[in-house]
Amino acid sequence: MNTKQIIAGLAILAAAGSALADAPYPPETPFVSAKSRADVQAELVQAQKDGSLTVARNQYPVVAAVGQPETRADVVSQLDKAEPSVYSGN
Repeated sequence: MNTKQIIAGLAILAAAGSALADAPYPPETPFVSAKSRADVQAELVQAQKDGSLTVARNQYPVVAAVGQPETRADVVSQLDKAEPSVYSGN
């Protein structure tokens, strides 16, 4: 009797698993573009003229540094001024 219950349980479990295998996740939705091919090509040409698009495929755009980096002592003093009781460092 116990063997029959185990086999029945495994059959139900397999049936439930196979029913879930048919549904794609996430649900497939068709892609609808809001731009025409000519619009995309015009944007590409403009980006290449601006220099905002690099030509080499493996080259990342260069980002200019914002300013001078702060030292650890500068950051610690800013934290001490802001909340001395919270950021005591101990």
